[in-house]
Amino acid sequence: MPIYTHQYMKTQAYNIIEEFRITDPPVDVREIAKRLGIEIIEISTDSWFYGMLTRYDESLYMVINKMMPETRKRFAIAHEIGHYQLHSHDLSYQQSPIKEHYHREADVFALELCIPTPFIRREANNWFNDHKFLAGLFDISETLVIKKMEELDLIPKGKFNWAYVNWKAV
Repeated sequence: MPIYTHQYMKTQAYNIIEEFRITDPPVDVREIAKRLGIEIIEISTDSWFYGMLTRYDESLYMVINKMMPETRKRFAIAHEIGHYQLHSHDLSYQQSPIKEHYHREADVFALELCIPTPFIRREANNWFNDHKFLAGLFDISETLVIKKMEELDLIPKGKFNWAYVNWKAV
């Protein structure tokens, strides 16, 4: 059971960006899933459920909570694509608490897929680090844009109070 580095997960996400010749935000994660042969099914369910990737026979299905805001759906889809890219050899992870790191890896992958590093560097420079504008441009939550910008030192860490923000939930 491999445990990947952050750089490896980000590279895997960016390889998809390059393979599908995506050059500008927002990244169409639904189209990526479709081109990877993953059918997306949206269902109404409890708020705790974001999504899951499953295999039935030889087909792959992604089940997403249709009650979430679209920005959250986009991140959930990217997260599940991360599982496909990184963990398709072991989709039984859903039943194993010892594989919780799979979700953290899929989150790193999803953040890079939704907000590719070269794109956010370029656009942050073009738009004077306006995180609100960039969130709209990338069609993702402000919280995730801020997290990515802090990670890349585009804005100072601690400028926003993270104690009240759960970035996975937005």
